[in-house]
Amino acid sequence: IEDLYVNFDFDGAQRKLRDCETVLSNDFFLVACLDDFIENSRMMIFETFCRIHQCISISMLADKLSMSSEEAEKWIVNLIRNAKLDAKIDSKQGTVVMGIDTNSPYQQLIDKTKALVSRSQILQTSIEKKKKAQDAPNWGGADF
Repeated sequence: IEDLYVNFDFDGAQRKLRDCETVLSNDFFLVACLDDFIENSRMMIFETFCRIHQCISISMLADKLSMSSEEAEKWIVNLIRNAKLDAKIDSKQGTVVMGIDTNSPYQQLIDKTKALVSRSQILQTSIEKKKKAQDAPNWGGADF
């Protein structure tokens, strides 16, 4: 994770993934999680790589993910189908072109303001309930 998110060293992250694969395949308790671990690790590497690059060669991506070019292309197609990825595949050039997720600062401000309004209403309701509970007479209490 350090190689991937701190150093952005994709080759180092790939080496660590191979090491983890060896460790998991030899561990009696964790061997059942091997396929999920590898899949999720590849996804993390791919997502980080895509945040940095706009156009990615499928052959280079296959190398980074320790897959063949055909496997990598099928894997990316499945990601696009499952709506986990906003990208297009250019089969002639053998590249993946990433979609641009532009969220303007104005839209970000509107979204945060909407969230602030709803959180404020929830807080107000909670305060009103506590106030009513404090003001209500306690007929069955020990002070009666």
